[in-house]
Amino acid sequence: MQALAAASKTVDCLKVVHSLHCYFLLVGDFNMPIIYEVDRVRDGNSFATRRVDAIQKGNVVFTLLASFQKGVQGFDHQTSVMPLVPDPEQLLSMEEIRERRLTDPNLPRSYRIKVASKSFVPWPIEIKFCEPSSRTNQTKSPPSLRYWFRAKGKLSDDQALHRCVVAYASDLLFSPVSLNPHRRKGFRSTSLSLDHSMWFHRSFRADDWLLFVVVSPTAFMGRGFVSGEMFNSKGELVVTVTQEALLRTPKTPNPAPVSKL
Repeated sequence: MQALAAASKTVDCLKVVHSLHCYFLLVGDFNMPIIYEVDRVRDGNSFATRRVDAIQKGNVVFTLLASFQKGVQGFDHQTSVMPLVPDPEQLLSMEEIRERRLTDPNLPRSYRIKVASKSFVPWPIEIKFCEPSSRTNQTKSPPSLRYWFRAKGKLSDDQALHRCVVAYASDLLFSPVSLNPHRRKGFRSTSLSLDHSMWFHRSFRADDWLLFVVVSPTAFMGRGFVSGEMFNSKGELVVTVTQEALLRTPKTPNPAPVSKL
C-alpha cells in the first residue's frame, strides 16, 4: 500500500493505477523505517509507469512495478459472474464472531480460553465472511474463501486512495487459502509472500462493500498459488488479484540426547 501510494504521488492526477506487480525480496523489520524510492520509468499521454524500491538497512526488500492510465472510453464486457452470497448486512463482523466464540457454551472451554488469551487488534478493514469459519472443526476446508470487506469510515473521493486501500486489503487473507486443503488437527505452518499482482478494471469505492472471491487452484514444490476476484454490490468485476507464496511446515526440533547411564 505504501509503495503504491508513493508511486501515485508522482503521476498526473488524471491517471490512476490499472495494474501492479510486486516482488517480496527480503524479510523486512517492523521496527525499522523503510525508504520508498520511486523511479519515473515512463510518462506518456495516456500511460505512466513507475518502479518503487522499498529500502531497509541499505537493502531492497521489496520492489513494485505499476502502470497508470488516463480514463478513456472503450470496449466493455464481463464474463465473470459474482456468486450468490448473503448480503453483508446479514453477516457477522469479525468482532461479533469473536464475541460469540467467547460465550458459546457449545464450544469447548479450552477453545474459549484460547480465544480469550489472544490479543485482538481490530483491523482498519471491516470483514464479513460468507461461510462459517472452519477453525473450530477438524475437517479439511476447500481451497476457497468468500468475504465482504470495506474500509472503516468515510474516505475522500480520490480514486488513488481507494485503490491503495484495496491493495492493502487484498493481502490480508489471501495466500493462506492455499493451505486450506492441508489443515488438520494440530496443523502448523508458515507462509511468506513471493509475488503479488493486481489489475484494476473499473472504478470503485473502498468504503462501500466489495466481495472478494478467492480460490487456490494448486500448490506444489512448497509454493501455493491463489487468485481472486473483487466485485462491487452491483456484481461488476472491479479488481483481479493473483499471488504466489512460500508454504512451509515448521521444523521439528531435534530431541535432546538421553544418557544411557
